[in-house]
Order: sequence, then C-alpha cells, then structure tokens
Amino acid sequence: MNNTSSNYHMDYFDVTQHWHPDSEQYAGGDALVTLLTQGWEIEREVGVEDRFFAGLRSISVYHLTLVRGDERMRMPIIRNPYINRIIRSGSYVQVNVDEMK
Repeated sequence: MNNTSSNYHMDYFDVTQHWHPDSEQYAGGDALVTLLTQGWEIEREVGVEDRFFAGLRSISVYHLTLVRGDERMRMPIIRNPYINRIIRSGSYVQVNVDEMK
C-alpha cells in the first residue's frame, strides 16, 4: 500500500509535532501526521487496547508500528475521529494489542 500523506487528506496540515515515548505516554494525531510526512509508514497490523476506568468509562488506544527503512517504532494513540478515519481508510488489520507481533 502506498502510504502517502495525500491518502490521509492531510496535505493541508501546517503542523510539525514531535513525539517520543520517553516524553509522552500517548501520541496525538498531529504527531502521526508529522511522522507520515517524514516518510514513516504504518504497518498493516494495528493493535487495539481498551482501557477501563471506574464505572463504565473507557478509552481505546491504537498501537501503531511505524517503519522507515530499517527503523521501527511503536506509537500508542488515543482513539479519536481523525485516527479512526486513517485506520478505516487503510487496509489495516485490527488485533488485540496482546496479539501484536
């Protein structure tokens, strides 16, 4: 699959957002956009983790593996409408985060 920024309708974004796992537990969609424009690609398998809090409150976290050449990184992103659209529009396979390679 060709993961160009135009696939995600983000060419109009005028943002550069740095993210590193040692600085923040979760990344935002803007950090993902920045990495995609820098040549990183999302691997086909996307982990999904549901985190439950007191009562019935929960959030879902996507765990993306990004690859650029021989570099790899795991990026956890809290589910939001923009990230949902990226995942739906690609040929990604959603698996439980514990089942990821």
